Order: sequence, then structure tokens, then C-alpha cells
Amino acid sequence: MKTIIFYRSSYRGNTLKIAESMKDALSAELVSIDSNPSIDLSDYDLIGFGSAINFAAHDIRLQRFVSGQYLKGKNVFVFSTRCRPFLGAYHKHLKKIIEAKGGIIVGEFSCQGFDRTGPWVLMDGYNKARPNERDIFKARLFVEKLRWKLHPLALAHKNPVAGYSDGIPIRHNGSNIVIGDKVVFLNTSTCIKCGKCINVCPMHIFAQKDTILPMDEKNCIQCRLCADNCPTSSIYIRESFLNGLRIALRESFSNKLQNNYKAEDNHH
Repeated sequence: MKTIIFYRSSYRGNTLKIAESMKDALSAELVSIDSNPSIDLSDYDLIGFGSAINFAAHDIRLQRFVSGQYLKGKNVFVFSTRCRPFLGAYHKHLKKIIEAKGGIIVGEFSCQGFDRTGPWVLMDGYNKARPNERDIFKARLFVEKLRWKLHPLALAHKNPVAGYSDGIPIRHNGSNIVIGDKVVFLNTSTCIKCGKCINVCPMHIFAQKDTILPMDEKNCIQCRLCADNCPTSSIYIRESFLNGLRIALRESFSNKLQNNYKAEDNHH
């Protein structure tokens, strides 16, 4: 998923810390609007805009920058750092601009940031040491969930079954052929058969046949190592509470998962 993040961090570097965390999680391009960038956004799948909250809204320079962008049909997220403990309606102005430009808002994130202006000078600043490690972790978690939500196979399970391969349902997802039942889905059209999913999966879900197949999805523990290591984003794990409950029950009342995990030595 090709992603670009625009930010303005002009005071204490609070917003930059959050933007860098998001950039690393998404392997995104990170661009400061202070350089007056002129970038064609047509090839990007996800766009982020963020700044500090100044006078109950995003930085006015960021608002003006967004007003000049063509965002029709683009997935957009917004983020901010703020002094107050609650977000309130501080994102309202920027979200209105994005929607007016045709953008689709898919998420928003905010956390507290260090402030030493106005009355806070008397106590040498407010929100000292913020954003902290927890804030940065939460920012990374936010964009990782966003990436998962927008994965091209996120809705593959809703497509009708067109056939079976080794007993596993086959579905058409646009021009792609996707194989998988209820939990593990693999796009055979984009899979390059590199075998990374086979090597990293601790539960030995995948098998190499004419193509790579998710043969034992009932043993999937939703660790997502396969998807995170897939170079072509061809794997999607459909996470759910019910699937998590199934895993917990199997682990508690059966030794099948443990035996499958211990079988690692037999796969190397």
C-alpha cells in the first residue's frame, strides 16, 4: 500500500515524533509541508495529514495546504498532538476540508504533546515528556490497524466460492484468484512462491504444491507473521474475536495446537 504522510511540526517536534512512528509502520514517505511540496497524489493508496492543535484546530498552514490538494476518492487519515487531555472537536476543521476535496476519511489519531506557552510557562510546561513511548506505540498500532483494514483482501471472504483446490475454497476478487476458507486468504495471482510464509509460520499452515496453499487454517493463531513478511501483500488473516476464542479453547482443552507447534523440527 503506497502511503505518503504530510505533517507540520513547528514547535517542540511533538508531531514529528508521531509522524515518524507512522512512517516506519507503513513504510511511507514523510514530507514536511514547510518545504511547499508539489506532489502528484494519484498513485498513492493512503494519505496522512497531521500537525499540532493550535487554537482548537490543526495548524492553519496545514489546512491551507490540504485545501490545495486533489483528494477525490483517496483514503485519508488525520493525526495531531494537543495540549488538552481530550480531543473534542479539534479535528473537525481539517476533516471538513478533506471531505470537501473528495477525500475519504478512514481514521484519526491524536495524543498529548508538551506545551510551554500561555499559562504553562509558570510551571515550566505541561504534558512533560509527551509524546512518550506509549503514545508512539499507540500511533504505530493505529496505522497498522488502518493498513489491515484497507488490505485488498479484507473483504475477500464475502465473494462467492467459485471452486475448490485441495478442498480449499477458491474465490475471484476482481481479476485475482484468492484461495482460503474463513481465516487465511492467499492471492494466488500475486503470490511469487518465495516460501517466506512457509518459513515464518510457527503453526505450519502453508504447503507448497502447484502454488502455495493455506492447508491448515484451523491451526492459525492470528500472529500475522506470514502476512507481515509477504513481499507482495498476498496474504490476509481475517482476525475476529470468535476466531481468537476458538484458538484459546483449543489451546486450553486440546494438545493439537501444541503438537503442531512442536512439529517445527520436522519442517526444517
